[in-house]
Amino acid sequence: MAGRKKGKKEQLNIDTSSAKSVQRQYRRMERSSKFWNKIDPANKFRHWYLGTASLTRSLFRVVAAWQTIVILVSVLVTLYILAAFYTGKGEFVIKLDRPMADEGFLLSENQDFSDFLVTLRDDAVEDATNISIYDIAKDVMDVDGKHNGANYVAYTFYLKNKTTQAHDYHYELSVQSTAKNADTATWVMVFKNGKQQIFAQENDGGYAECLYSKWEFPFMEYAEDPKVQSVVEDANKAHVTDEMMEYHEFTQVEGLYQLETLPWAAKDLVCTGSRQEMQPDETDKYTVVIWLEGDDPNCKDDILGGHVEMTMRFMY
Repeated sequence: MAGRKKGKKEQLNIDTSSAKSVQRQYRRMERSSKFWNKIDPANKFRHWYLGTASLTRSLFRVVAAWQTIVILVSVLVTLYILAAFYTGKGEFVIKLDRPMADEGFLLSENQDFSDFLVTLRDDAVEDATNISIYDIAKDVMDVDGKHNGANYVAYTFYLKNKTTQAHDYHYELSVQSTAKNADTATWVMVFKNGKQQIFAQENDGGYAECLYSKWEFPFMEYAEDPKVQSVVEDANKAHVTDEMMEYHEFTQVEGLYQLETLPWAAKDLVCTGSRQEMQPDETDKYTVVIWLEGDDPNCKDDILGGHVEMTMRFMY
């Protein structure tokens, strides 16, 4: 029994000595590894490469995140701009240029400016048919905001100078889009501070478009130029065609009332206007009426299904 015990003890001493030897050898190898690691260029490059790659990946993740944010913001801004300036088929839009808006000019549908914007828009009149100027409501200038009729667009709005000094400004009323030549029969009446002008494209002969009637025309008490309505004294000077005589069943032209329109300023430009020395807190009132004039020679079946989109723009 003692011999067996002694054998086990010796075996234990041998095993312990062997383990310590292995540990010493491992430490020497570890120190050697650390030493060579310090001077090994390839190993240094490996550590540098791994560190750089990790940093680069982190930077790319940050940059990608910011790029995503920028793209999303850009898309939202673009959609906002499109929503602000897009005009649907047949719409009428009024807007201020950026410098006027930034300095303090305002647009409103209300005279008290309880609600104001820099862009206003009127809804399209769907499936509009031709009418006569006699079909437009007599109080069209007295109703604020959108007040379209069955077959015409009507919008009354206000422009206010909320800056601290007097300013000049001008405006343009233009066609943004048209189809089937509907613009050739489109008439526009613009009231500015109670005075009106009526615009239509020139006729095929190059003369200002005119209306003729046995009765006086409406809205003439507001005409900026009272001479736009007159009584025909010479049929030749009135440029009345035989087709027009037949259409209206006129036996003679002399003695009829004539309403002479103002020609459009250009093909896609209805009119321009200006305002001098608008004082601080002063307000200008506008009413715009747009319709297809049934007595215009260009008002034919060919324009059925067409549309006209217009914009009135105010600027310095």
